[in-house]
Amino acid sequence: MGELAPGAARSRRGRTGRPATGRNIRALVLRLAQENPEWGYRRIHGELAGLGVKVAASTVWEFLKKAGIDPAPRRSGPTWSQFLRSQAEAILACDFFTADLLDGTQAYVLAVIEHATRRGASASSE
Repeated sequence: MGELAPGAARSRRGRTGRPATGRNIRALVLRLAQENPEWGYRRIHGELAGLGVKVAASTVWEFLKKAGIDPAPRRSGPTWSQFLRSQAEAILACDFFTADLLDGTQAYVLAVIEHATRRGASASSE
């Protein structure tokens, strides 16, 4: 029961499983986090992948947590609701649907609502 399958390797300490991530990768993760405080663990993981460093995003998360760095820092930009309010004048909601008329014909309707004024407009074609 304690034997390994053929081809399975043991680490130097006699443990099975994935080998530990190197200290140099940990140092690189922490350096990127300190030099770029607005970056979260996903961005750091992506930058490392672009450099050819193979490390899991969850490993980057663990390194940052253990070092006392927030893995997903709060962004300084506006919240989603603040962004929508500031863009309300430029946002339109649109819908395209068909309506069955009383005489049996079908009308195609395009309805548009402007978020800022909540006024609607529609155009139809038979």
